[in-house]
Amino acid sequence: MKPVPRPATFLSHLASRRTVLFRAIREVFTYTPGLATLSIALIVVQGLLPLAALYVMKLMIDTVTAAAAAPDKTPFFSQLWLLIAAAAVLAILTTVCRAVSGYVSELQSVTLSDTITDRIQEHSLRLDLAYYENPAYHNNLRLAQMGGAARSAQVIANFTRVVQSTISLCTVGGAILLFSPLVALLLAGAALPAAFVRLINSRQQYALQVRQTEAMRRSSYYNSLITEAWYAREIRQFGLGDLFRQRYRDLQYSLRDARLALSRSRATGDVLTQGIVTVAIFGAFAIIAIKAIEGTLSVGDLVMFFMGFQLCIGYIQAIFTGMNALYEDHLFLRHLFSFFDLQPRIAAPEHPVPLPAPFREEIRFAGVSYTYPGTAAPAIADVDLSIRRGEVIALVGENGAGKSTFVKLLCRLYDPDTGTVSVDGIDLRAADPDDWRKHTAVFFQDFVRYQFTVGENIWVGDVTQPRDTPEIGGAAHRAAADPVIRKLADGLDTQLGRLFAGGHDLSTGEWQKIALARTFFRDADLIILDEPASSLDALAEAEIFNRFRELVKGRTAVIVSHRFSTVLIADRICVFRDGRITEIGSHAELMAQGGHYAKMYRAQADAYQQ
Repeated sequence: MKPVPRPATFLSHLASRRTVLFRAIREVFTYTPGLATLSIALIVVQGLLPLAALYVMKLMIDTVTAAAAAPDKTPFFSQLWLLIAAAAVLAILTTVCRAVSGYVSELQSVTLSDTITDRIQEHSLRLDLAYYENPAYHNNLRLAQMGGAARSAQVIANFTRVVQSTISLCTVGGAILLFSPLVALLLAGAALPAAFVRLINSRQQYALQVRQTEAMRRSSYYNSLITEAWYAREIRQFGLGDLFRQRYRDLQYSLRDARLALSRSRATGDVLTQGIVTVAIFGAFAIIAIKAIEGTLSVGDLVMFFMGFQLCIGYIQAIFTGMNALYEDHLFLRHLFSFFDLQPRIAAPEHPVPLPAPFREEIRFAGVSYTYPGTAAPAIADVDLSIRRGEVIALVGENGAGKSTFVKLLCRLYDPDTGTVSVDGIDLRAADPDDWRKHTAVFFQDFVRYQFTVGENIWVGDVTQPRDTPEIGGAAHRAAADPVIRKLADGLDTQLGRLFAGGHDLSTGEWQKIALARTFFRDADLIILDEPASSLDALAEAEIFNRFRELVKGRTAVIVSHRFSTVLIADRICVFRDGRITEIGSHAELMAQGGHYAKMYRAQADAYQQ
């Protein structure tokens, strides 16, 4: 059995829960103020209607009872019709309020869900690339997505349920308390066990959800391996379908068994607590019936108090159910708000220093080191390099030597652990990162294949330009993508990919040309190409790089490549080994040194000569 928390811890827990719920309610009123106010008004009205309906029913029964015993029944009819009309009005008013409340709740839920989802997307775009490389971040994001948007809307619904049921309980229960404190005691005692059981279930449900998050993400990954087009060829070629299906099934069975075990426990608790409620209801009925037989109550009183007792049982259960639901909301909303509380480490300072456009002198790496979180060895260490304006620099080295990390630091997707990256003497950390990225156009080795039209695939390289600008065709020409586009039925308007109807898929090399066109479309001071020719055929590579100087005229370029035919065009070549730059110079200078570059070049050249 878990120990009872110390008072300070318990109070801290309550304060934390209150803070989360108040924050959620504040957001509800921020994003749906009118709907929230209308919802509260409907709560008050619906909270008072049950007592009014009960009292009218009591008067009707007492009138009927008196009329049955009276010799002249005529005077009672007008009173009875009036009471029936009042009951009908109350019933209609209850129905209308319930319908309006349901619509308001649904509208509020949809509005909040869309708003929170939009905020999650907006905030995720602000966060650094490093977050995306952390499994704990993905677990938190999934919990925020799963529970956050829905539960933000549920908070007001659950809060509404608690307040409405409390108002009704105070009005109806107050009358019962005045009639019989014993019946009121039975009322409270019957509802408490159910509330306690549901509280335990809520905590178990949350704990299970958190425990299963990683497994659920893994299960979703296996499902995507089996069903998505990106993996289809390799899955079939290597016969991996049955393996991944079995792994998916094993995970799903494990997840399902845990959920079903919790469901059985919840069902058992519900049966036991409902048994207690049933005993309490009939015990209260016996007390009320005895008082009616003794003449203490009229028949109308008997019906009113018995129905009121049943209603109060429901109100108390609704209050505790709502409170338990709010407790659940608090548990899951913590993940949403903890996600929103994440702050980008790479952000614009309060007073960013404007960068020269274009930069006039150089980009300088001075003593730069960076180590990925969770790893011991630095990805790059003590790197010193100046890239002069208008210069073409090539980066070469084995896989894992630090080239891609250098590019990410150059794009300011990471900030160095030590050292500085500066532009014309301005430390990039003093500038707005978005401002710097506008100066750069990057072709990443693992470029994105957007399931858009050809024109949109190129246009997203610079969405500040008109979507129909002729420059899109110019960028396609510079990337040698013209032959690819000409053979498509709708040219630039051709839908690419197989995800949507009418889509046309391309070969890997053709996709690479489209991605290169996207890079060339951006009017940037600095062009960075990470393995730009990895999937190009020899003629296309020759066409692009034979006129590369013309393509980047007046701009600075950094090329990362394992193909030495590509790096020969560079003014200087930097050789990376174990995160450090060990050699630097032109091709001729490095060959004359006879170092690691010369060894790699000869190994590749010999393969072609043989």
